[in-house]
Amino acid sequence: MSEEFDPEADNGAPGWEAIDEVLDELYDNAEPMHWGTILPYNLGGEDPLYGVSVYESQKQQPHLHYITYGFSDLYEKEDEESEVSGYGFELTFRLSAPKGIEPPVWVVNFLQNLARYVFQSGNGFGPGHTIPLNSPICLESETQICTVIFVEDPELGTIETPNGEVQFLQVLGLTENELDATQCWNALSFAELVQEFNPLLITDVDRDSYLEQPKFKSTVSELTAKEGASAAIMCANEFRVLRDPETSDVTLVLGAIVAPSLGKRLRGRLPFGREFQLVGEEDSILFRPADQYQLTMQDHVSEFEFTNSQVEVISKQMQSNSGTWKLEDPPGFTLVIEPTEIKDNDGNVTDVLG
Repeated sequence: MSEEFDPEADNGAPGWEAIDEVLDELYDNAEPMHWGTILPYNLGGEDPLYGVSVYESQKQQPHLHYITYGFSDLYEKEDEESEVSGYGFELTFRLSAPKGIEPPVWVVNFLQNLARYVFQSGNGFGPGHTIPLNSPICLESETQICTVIFVEDPELGTIETPNGEVQFLQVLGLTENELDATQCWNALSFAELVQEFNPLLITDVDRDSYLEQPKFKSTVSELTAKEGASAAIMCANEFRVLRDPETSDVTLVLGAIVAPSLGKRLRGRLPFGREFQLVGEEDSILFRPADQYQLTMQDHVSEFEFTNSQVEVISKQMQSNSGTWKLEDPPGFTLVIEPTEIKDNDGNVTDVLG
């Protein structure tokens, strides 16, 4: 990628020009640093985005404001029937940084990686979506930030372009326990709580978890207990449902990486009258609230119906380390938690949970 900003790059690009206009207004026509892709993705290049610009901002605190070009239709509109431009969004990212610092290129690479996921899967992002990164957001530091949430950029919002609507989605870095809190409660509500003392939702890779702050943690706990969880789906592969053909006894097997999070989500959903689904590559489990226990198994889908008292017992047991528990209620139900091996990209075991 090139670091030179090409002011002619947007000629004949109404979508690009519309983004530039809103940025020119916000930053008083300041010229950004711009990384432009040398070989476009549609011509065999490795970088899906056409480019990423970064502006230096002193609002709230010194930080760098990155903006992508490429998720929306920058040139001609590709889908005339759609009211949005391309995927309907561009990403932004605000990094806490001292005034005058050279903008780190790792943020650009990170945004390109998010773009690869979108272009390869066809799945876009939206406000409240979260993604675990499975590694620190910046490998060059010892940061606790290892997951992100998407929210509307507090300053850029949503704009209309000649090619349709474009929402600027800001990527906010979270710690692992903060992600867990968003899934047990509500991701956007969590972000709004953060915004009370971090209005622009700037990511500081050196910070501790917000949940280390007693008042913040207490508020999250109280609202979680009051409102329950908004997230209805959890993706994982470390689970199985086994039924004894003779006794009809049932065994739910969970990996140690799945069990604690699933337990919290069941407790935040079913007692509030809400379903929850655990989805894998081939199989899935649907958990429903009910007045009495029932299990239905069909093809690759298992449906559990639990009472509130059963959810309380099962979810509490899911917080345990690996082991086997045969429960009295529901009758004939056994919970098994197996150790989970954490592997690197080469398949080497780096840690064992449970």
